[in-house]
Amino acid sequence: MVRLLPIVLAVLCAGLTASAATLREEFDQLLPYLNMEQVRAIYNHYIQTDAQVAEIYSYLQTEDVDRAWVVLISQPELRTITDWTEVRGVSIRDYLNGIAAMLGLTPLAATRTAGQSARSWSAMMEEIRAVSDIDGAYQLAQQFIATPGSEFAELHHMVGELHDVFHEVAEHPDVLRVSSQLRAFGVDVDRILEVIYMFFGWHDH
Repeated sequence: MVRLLPIVLAVLCAGLTASAATLREEFDQLLPYLNMEQVRAIYNHYIQTDAQVAEIYSYLQTEDVDRAWVVLISQPELRTITDWTEVRGVSIRDYLNGIAAMLGLTPLAATRTAGQSARSWSAMMEEIRAVSDIDGAYQLAQQFIATPGSEFAELHHMVGELHDVFHEVAEHPDVLRVSSQLRAFGVDVDRILEVIYMFFGWHDH
């Protein structure tokens, strides 16, 4: 499941022909692999029926998480990437604001140009893995990245250049507070970070 995260990040933050596809066309090829409608349905089911997952979801709506979220969305480099994708028909800003609206977090304004507590979470991740072709999405993403002129590859490179920014955000006290609490809930934060670093070629995590 963690292999899904950097792909979604690249989709937020789908090439095999003579001329490179546009970013919107590349995303349209990637999204069916992720089966996001069923993924959302699984999340909603667990939030409504499982006390442990509901507890994590409730925590994600707290002021602590909002402060960490603001640290992320306040980065000017993120604004640069969202503006770049917006003019190419892919609205990362709308996706981020959808997350913000669901959790009651601060929206991103438009610019004018594995312990005991982890069992339920793990079960939910297993269900999501079953409905998503993560390997297929990952392989297709790698094909786009290797295609000269691919806008997805350009986006991947742009995000890859943000190593220092990402590391600074990850080490911010407000973000560390949230990651520590998620670890206490049994969420494998370190594995998530490891896969993100690997996907973007960052080797010093």
